[in-house]
Amino acid sequence: MYNVRKAQYIVVNHYFMEATILKKLISIILFVFITGVLSGCSKAGGYYNNGRKSLASGDYEEAAKYLMSAISENPNRANYYIDYGMALIGQGRYDEAISQFDQVIMDKKILMVLQNNKQALRGRGIAYFSMSNYREAINQFDKALDISVLSELNMDILYYKGKALMAIGDYNGAIDTYTKLIEEFGEDAQVLGERAYTYQKIGEYEKGLDDFDKAIALEDDNFDYYFGKYYLLKDLDRHHDAQEVLRRAAEIKIDTKSDKFNLAKIHFYQGLYDQALAELGESFTDGFSESYLYIGEIYNEKKDYSTAKYYYETYIEEGGAINPSAYNQIASLLIKMEDYDQALPYLEEGISLYKNTRQNNVMRVLQKNEIIVYEYLGMFDKALNKLQAYVATYPKDEEAKRELAFIKSRLE
Repeated sequence: MYNVRKAQYIVVNHYFMEATILKKLISIILFVFITGVLSGCSKAGGYYNNGRKSLASGDYEEAAKYLMSAISENPNRANYYIDYGMALIGQGRYDEAISQFDQVIMDKKILMVLQNNKQALRGRGIAYFSMSNYREAINQFDKALDISVLSELNMDILYYKGKALMAIGDYNGAIDTYTKLIEEFGEDAQVLGERAYTYQKIGEYEKGLDDFDKAIALEDDNFDYYFGKYYLLKDLDRHHDAQEVLRRAAEIKIDTKSDKFNLAKIHFYQGLYDQALAELGESFTDGFSESYLYIGEIYNEKKDYSTAKYYYETYIEEGGAINPSAYNQIASLLIKMEDYDQALPYLEEGISLYKNTRQNNVMRVLQKNEIIVYEYLGMFDKALNKLQAYVATYPKDEEAKRELAFIKSRLE
């Protein structure tokens, strides 16, 4: 006789066994999946930590490799893209960096998203700043400042914004930015030094001197603030006070090769040329390519123009310097030597470099020398065009106005 209860038991037991096996399979699959995810996250975390360490030490190429590996293992972490973007900036790969930051920015009012957005916008701003696209950098910094989270980043962002405003010649905007930075985060020597230089640019000399004094009080072993004050006093024709600043700077304890280079510069400004020459030569050997610029200046003062030209050119070639002043100095030497044809290319190159450096004082000298060269070459039409543009830019230059009238009369 067929046992119904037994049959029911067999069926139930069969389904129970199938369910048990299914549960085990699901458990195994979940275990494998979770283990794989955790393993991937663990590997990504390891790559990320190594990348951060390399980033902190300034090894941007190594940092980029680690951070790219972290993204490959786990592409869902915004901080991986942000730090990878910063590593790319360190390598000068600015467009690639911007594309990394772009992947982070989202239009959501969530705390974590806002934090990521602020960091990414800051990164974009630094990338544009490094590309000399200062107006777009300011735009990105303003967007980052509009986000109220991570207010501790504002110190860095405001500093970069101030530098960008300086670069486009918005000195009042730069002063306002540095002032806001000081009001929010307290007096900082570097910020005071930047604001002092900006005050100097708009003729607020006493305010500039006050800021340099505050910066020196905060960091009395930093040569930069002494040099800044020295240049400002020179602008005011307060030569005795300027020399006193150099005397104080010369008392700073010399510990590093950088200190030795700064001491050599002090001796140069003090007119101790023979002593400075030996020190500057040693500093060039130590890697300070700017030393040759000062050596060129010394030979220029000695009226040894051919030797001066050699050192200026060596500074440009071996130092790889992007410095319009060096090109202007070479052109000035060639003008003194009445070699006008050779002077012109140096002036043109210096003016071209100016577009990236925004050194307004240097640009003015370059343009005036270019006009002089065109006149000496008898190219009065070009001289007239250049001079008209110059007077439009610098309408208070009375000497240029007189020269403009002279050239017009020659052409008539």
